[in-house]
Amino acid sequence: MTDLQSTNRVALAKVREAAFGVIPANPAFKQIRQTSSGLNANPKTVTTNEIRGDRQVTDLILVGEEAGGAVGGELAFGVADDDLEEALQGTWSNNPAIVVATLDTEISDVSATTLTVAAGGAAFVAGMLTLLQGFTTPANNRLARVNASTAGTIVYPAATFTAEGAQIPVGASVRQVGFEGAAGDLAAVTVGGNGLTSAALDLTTFGLSPGEWVRLGDGDNAGFSFTGTAVNNDFCRISAVAAHKISFDRVPAGWAADAGAGVTLRVFSGDFLVNGSTKRSNTIERQYLDHTPVTYEYLRGMTLNTLQVEGKVQAVATYTKNYIGRDAYLPSPMARATGATDVAAPTYDVLNTSSNVGRIGFDGSTITGPNFVLGASFTINNNIRAQQAIGSIGAVGTGNGEFSVSGSLQTYFGDPSIYRKIVNNTLTSFDMRVGRSDGNRESILFDFPSIKLGSGSPSVSGKNQDVTIDGGFTAIRDASLGFTMSVGRFWYLPSK
Repeated sequence: MTDLQSTNRVALAKVREAAFGVIPANPAFKQIRQTSSGLNANPKTVTTNEIRGDRQVTDLILVGEEAGGAVGGELAFGVADDDLEEALQGTWSNNPAIVVATLDTEISDVSATTLTVAAGGAAFVAGMLTLLQGFTTPANNRLARVNASTAGTIVYPAATFTAEGAQIPVGASVRQVGFEGAAGDLAAVTVGGNGLTSAALDLTTFGLSPGEWVRLGDGDNAGFSFTGTAVNNDFCRISAVAAHKISFDRVPAGWAADAGAGVTLRVFSGDFLVNGSTKRSNTIERQYLDHTPVTYEYLRGMTLNTLQVEGKVQAVATYTKNYIGRDAYLPSPMARATGATDVAAPTYDVLNTSSNVGRIGFDGSTITGPNFVLGASFTINNNIRAQQAIGSIGAVGTGNGEFSVSGSLQTYFGDPSIYRKIVNNTLTSFDMRVGRSDGNRESILFDFPSIKLGSGSPSVSGKNQDVTIDGGFTAIRDASLGFTMSVGRFWYLPSK
């Protein structure tokens, strides 16, 4: 019996191209988690104008092809990392990480104080706070502060780990997730501007950048948070980094000086991405798994044009990406590209808008009552255009356009603060953090440091309804930070 092709048996994967529209040799296709796929090839045809005495049409001529379309998905940690990099046309600035890909290789030994690594150990400098995962001994999967390092070793304080005699398994990892001062070394200050100062640590060695958000304090473990001023244990945004001071332009309400006496302060940081101008293209593979044999379709030169992230009340957070590219390629026979291999998609759980939203910030402060949020969304648009030329059925390239970001923030009309900013064209800001509330609380932080609200007014739709306001905004280049948008990727955050 021959089965018809079911939508449940269509798989998507993609690989970055080195040259526009060219499938790489031995491609490693990354699987795509999807909810819908509108990718397609649209042939452009014309009917011959030849006049015949018998009044019949002699030909329909293929003159071009347009390829692209939308792919929908549900937001989860890690699933949109490549998409965000392509949408912002930036490059992730990643904290040091070593992940075992081959048994007992990238990390080959764990002693009471030392990880033995194949390479990259020197990137883990003294004071870095690291997260270890996937090791055979459960007690070794923990946070730990680096004491010293070489290319082949990462050294920790005495008796940090239980020595492991077994081979280190695939998937085990060590990753920087922040930094940690010695007792009393890190202090919160207000003189000379809000910030964090150190007496001993060189704060320029931890890969921090202006515009990046960091989380101060670890309330899950005693002794690692400010105790004199508890409100300081929260997210702050960096405006400058010097050897012994990190300056902040965003701090929690009530921020105050705190010497941190007796406190071994932990500061959590993540990977960081800002918008740039590095355009990238992909080959997207579509597999029709009900066919016997399986058939493969390749959409080449797929350049991400728009990306929309949307959060509605009591729903799953979703995102939609839209591509413009070169063409569709159907091999004959429709077999897989030579040397192709698969890279599994991240398996983190889908994020919802009820328990997985850590913060929605407006004008630097968390939005709470009375302006409770009903919806938040944004759309990145690169204004990509397909470039056509004589001698080519498909596009010969894609042209880059203006990087524009628009969005919407819908709230109850509890007070006129948002409405006043719309009417007065006031410069403000918007940020949103989504992430797991369990496990390591992996999180994504979207930040738009300068926005202006260009539309929206109180909506009075009828009797027995709540008055709401839907503020449409445009993100603009921040004059101090020099970018329009950033994304932070946190692999670990404390719960309090």
